[in-house]
Amino acid sequence: MQKQTKDILKRSAIRSLWIVALVLLVYLLQGCGNPRLAPIEERDATGNGAELHSFYPPTEVDNSQQFYFVQPADTLYSIAFRYGLDYKTLADVNNIDAAYTIYPGQKLDLEKARLAENSSITNTSTVATNTEAKKAVGGSKVIARRSQVQEISRTAPTKIVAKEPEAERATSQQEKETKPKSQVAKKTSVDKPKRKEKAQPVRKQRPKPAQTQTFVNKSVKYWMWPNMGRIIKRFSSATNSRGIDIAGNIGEPVRAAAPGLVVYAGRGLRGYGNLIIVKHNSEFISAYAHNKRLLVKENEIIKAGQKIAEVGNTDSDIPKLHFEIRYKGKPVDPLRYLPKR
Repeated sequence: MQKQTKDILKRSAIRSLWIVALVLLVYLLQGCGNPRLAPIEERDATGNGAELHSFYPPTEVDNSQQFYFVQPADTLYSIAFRYGLDYKTLADVNNIDAAYTIYPGQKLDLEKARLAENSSITNTSTVATNTEAKKAVGGSKVIARRSQVQEISRTAPTKIVAKEPEAERATSQQEKETKPKSQVAKKTSVDKPKRKEKAQPVRKQRPKPAQTQTFVNKSVKYWMWPNMGRIIKRFSSATNSRGIDIAGNIGEPVRAAAPGLVVYAGRGLRGYGNLIIVKHNSEFISAYAHNKRLLVKENEIIKAGQKIAEVGNTDSDIPKLHFEIRYKGKPVDPLRYLPKR
């Protein structure tokens, strides 16, 4: 009996050890795959200690930087987007042709572009002020002239036209009739007989060759929401929020807010993750940041509502879409253009 009891105790102890080992193994596997645990984070050593962050926020625009040297993944649009400049102004001051072709290592003058934009804004405001002043002066002159005309019409005597006697009217009619017909009649042109046109043989029209799709610079008729998620951050120039943040789940579609041309698709701008920039016309561009996957390429023409990317969390702490609209290179509030919902 004692030997049987010892054997039973040994077996139960071995079983309990196996159970404990299996529980520990399952716990370790869950810990490795649990997304709610603390993510792997980067620590930047600073003078005050280690600064903790799990993503890269968008970099501030450095207005003191005078020159920029083109990197291999850059486009003119991405550089202008990064420094808050109009791509046309940046191209003009650096003698870049209409194709906007740049090459790695090329030196771009940013300060010259800023000065050009500031001078154009000043000139525009001056012209507007002068125009308003001229309108005001012109309006006062018109009012004065109208008052003078009204005053003259009131004081001027009315003229009465006497009726012509019937006898004088008859004699004038006789004089007109006695005049030679050569003086009264006008020369009339004689129509020449039309020549009979020969019937031309009917030619079969050849089918036109298929035309390649080209980007047309048109005004944006309407804007669409790139994603129907909840807005978690709004545009604010005071807090340097250049667009809106829309909450979403990883993999949800990101759609083009308007038709246009993809001028940038990549991850070269710090703080934006996988980024797409779309040119809609010579004034408006839109940007879609933090994407998981990009579904379009540069120089691709897209339609409004077309799926161009998937929601992700690249350079972000949570899955979201950062959406911007820029007018002549400057960020504007997207809610001013998007339809109400």
